[in-house]
Amino acid sequence: MANGLDTVLATAKPGDGSAAGYESKGGSDVIAKLCRYFEEAEDQTYQARKVAERSRDYYDGDQWTPEELAVLKKRKQPALTINYIKRKVEFLRGYERRQRSDPKAYPRTPQHTDMADAATDSLRFVADQNDFDEIRSQVYENLLIEGFGGADVVVEEHPSGADVLIQYVPWDRLFYDPASRAPDFSDAKYKGIVIWMDKEEAYDLFPDRRDAIESTLSSVSLSDTYDDRPRFQWCDNRRSRVRIVQCHWYEGGEWMVCTYTKGGALIDPQVSPYVDEYGRSACSLILRSAYIDRDNNRYGDVLDMISLQDEINKRRSKALHLINMRQFWYERGAIDDVNKAKAELAKPDGAVEVNPQLQFQILPTNDMAAGNMQMLQQATIEMQATGPNAALAGKDPRDQSGRAIQAQQQGGSIEIEPIMDNLRQWTRDVYQAVWLRVRQFWTGEKWVRVTDSDKNMKWVGLNHPVTLKEELSTMPREEAEQLVQQMGLQPGDPRLEMVVRTENDISGLDVDIIIEEGPDVVTIQAEQFAQLADLAAKGLPIPPDAIIEASSLRNKDVILKEMRGEGEKSPQVQQLEAQLQELGQKYNELQQKADDNSAKNEIDMFKAQTGQYDAETKRLTATAPGMSPEQVIQLATQAFMEAMQGAGLMGQQPQQMAPPEAPPMPPQDMQPNPPTEAGFSIPEADFAGGMPAPAAADSGVGLPPG
Repeated sequence: MANGLDTVLATAKPGDGSAAGYESKGGSDVIAKLCRYFEEAEDQTYQARKVAERSRDYYDGDQWTPEELAVLKKRKQPALTINYIKRKVEFLRGYERRQRSDPKAYPRTPQHTDMADAATDSLRFVADQNDFDEIRSQVYENLLIEGFGGADVVVEEHPSGADVLIQYVPWDRLFYDPASRAPDFSDAKYKGIVIWMDKEEAYDLFPDRRDAIESTLSSVSLSDTYDDRPRFQWCDNRRSRVRIVQCHWYEGGEWMVCTYTKGGALIDPQVSPYVDEYGRSACSLILRSAYIDRDNNRYGDVLDMISLQDEINKRRSKALHLINMRQFWYERGAIDDVNKAKAELAKPDGAVEVNPQLQFQILPTNDMAAGNMQMLQQATIEMQATGPNAALAGKDPRDQSGRAIQAQQQGGSIEIEPIMDNLRQWTRDVYQAVWLRVRQFWTGEKWVRVTDSDKNMKWVGLNHPVTLKEELSTMPREEAEQLVQQMGLQPGDPRLEMVVRTENDISGLDVDIIIEEGPDVVTIQAEQFAQLADLAAKGLPIPPDAIIEASSLRNKDVILKEMRGEGEKSPQVQQLEAQLQELGQKYNELQQKADDNSAKNEIDMFKAQTGQYDAETKRLTATAPGMSPEQVIQLATQAFMEAMQGAGLMGQQPQQMAPPEAPPMPPQDMQPNPPTEAGFSIPEADFAGGMPAPAAADSGVGLPPG
C-alpha cells in the first residue's frame, strides 16, 4: 500500500461491529451526514489550519510572503532569515528524546500483583514492535508547531494471531468537531482521518465498492489543507486519485465508524470493534492538543514566536540595507543622470559629478541603522527568553557558578513543563488503549520477547496453559515425588499433558499505567544523590545502598541485590557453601569430644580455621561476578585445603574432602533451552520424554536424581 494510513482505513471490515438499523435508515442518509461532518470541520477550522500551516512554514524557514519579497527585490534589500524558531523547536524535540522512558503497569488489586509485570512486558513489546518512541516524537513535533496531533491504535488480525498497531497520523490528515474544547478531544462528537489514494489501489482495497469510487471521480472542487498536492477536494481527475475518509462519531451511546468517499460507503457504518475498560465501544483515535484559545482554535508554541521572528528578520534586513545604501538630496539640474549617481554611490569608491553652482548632499543614515540594530538586539533578547532559555540549552556565555546555572536550568524546565505534561498524558492514553487491545484480542496463548537487563533476554507467556508435567517440573523435588506417588503417574501418562492452570491470564487484569519521566524527576534525583554523597563524605553514617538507590546508575537494582546478598549465586559459590556446611558438621562432632583439654584445643584451632574459611567464602561470593570460574575454584580450593589442614582432618579422609572440580563451561553461543517452532523456549520438565524406572527400594514412581 502507499502508506500506513491505508491499513488504518481498512482495519474495520464489515461484520466487525454491529450496526443494527442502519440499513433500514438508508445508507445514503448516513453518508450525507458524514460528508456534512467533514465539510463542517473543514470550513470552521479554516483559520486554525491557516495558523498551523503558517507555523510550519516558519519552522521550515519560509518566513517572507511573496508580496514582501517583491518589495525587497524592488528596493534591492536583502531578505535575511535568522531562524530562531527552528532552533527552539529542535532543542525541545531533542529534550523530549532525552526524556523517553518505558511504561510501568501497577496492579489495582492485591491478587494481580504478580501479573502486573506481564502487563508491563506486553506494553513494552507492542511499543518496540511499532517503534513507538519515533511516533511519540512525531506527535510532539506536531504539538509544538501545529498545535495538535495523534495516532490510531488498531488491531490487524491474521491467521497466526492479532497484532496491535500504533499508526501515526499527520496533523493535516486529521479532522475533528470544531465545537470540541477538551485538550484530549474527549468532548468531540466526531473525529476522523482523510487520505488520498490512487483509483486502482482503491479498487484493490474495496473491490465491491467500485460504483462509489467512480461516482466520486466525477466531482471536482477546490480545497486547501486536506489536499493531495495539487489541491482538489474529493478527487484529482488528472491522476485518478480519490479522497477517502474514515469518520468516528458518537451516536446513541456508541462510538460508530465508517469509511466512505463522496460517492458512498466503502465500509458500511458499524459500531466500533474496540472497547474501553468497562466494555463499552471506544474510538481508536487518540488525539491531543497543546493550547486552545477561546474560539476553540488549536495552536502550538511556534505561534507565540512568529512576531518576534518577523522583527528579527526585518530589522536585520533593514539595518544591513541602511548601512550599504546612500540617500542624497540635490537641486534640479545638479546631476545629469540620477540612476548613474545612485549606481556610483552604491560603490565603495563611487564618484558623482555635480554641475557647478547647484547643491548636492548625502544624507546621513547611520542613526537609522544604529536604531534598527538596537531594536534588533532587544528582539533577540526577547526571543532567547521565550521557551527554553540559554542556560537550559547549555549556551549561556556568562561565567556563572554551578548553583546559578542549576537554578536557571530549573527555571527553564518549569516553563516547558506544561507541553511536556500534555505529551505525557497523550502517551499514557496510547498505552492505555494498547493494553485494552491486548486484553481484548490476545485471548489465546501469546509469547512476547522482552529484555530484562542489558544482557539477558527472556520470553513471557500470556494466557499460557500450564500442564501437569510443567507444574511438577517447577515444584520442589520432595513435593513432586509425593504428588507423583499419590496420583500413581507413570511414564507417558496422558494426565501429564492435562492443563492445571493458566499462567498470566490477562483477560480480567486491571492495571494502572504510569509514565515515569519529566525534568522535575531528574533534577530532584540528582539533587538528592548529591546531598547524600556530600553527607557521606563528611563522615555521617549513610548506608551505601541508600546512596546507590538515589543515583542514576544503570542496573542499580542488580547492584543493590548483590550488596544485600539477594543476587543469584554462582554454582562455584554454592559448592563452597556446601563444603562449609560439611566443615560445620565436623565441628559439631569435635564439640562432643570436649571432655579433655586436648580436644578443646583441637576445637579452638578448628573453629579458627573454619572462621577463616567462612570469611573467604563470603569474599568469593562478593567478588565472583568479576572472576572467572577457574579463579573462583583455585581460591576456594586453597582456602579449603588450609582450613582442613589446620583442623587436622586432611590426614584422615583426604579422598572424601577433595575440592570439587570446576563444572565445564557451556559455549557462549549455545542456549540452555533451544527455542521451539513458535520462537520461544520452554524449560525442560523432569518428565519430558518419559520418566525413569522406579528405584529398587521404592514401589512408586521416582524422580530423576537432583
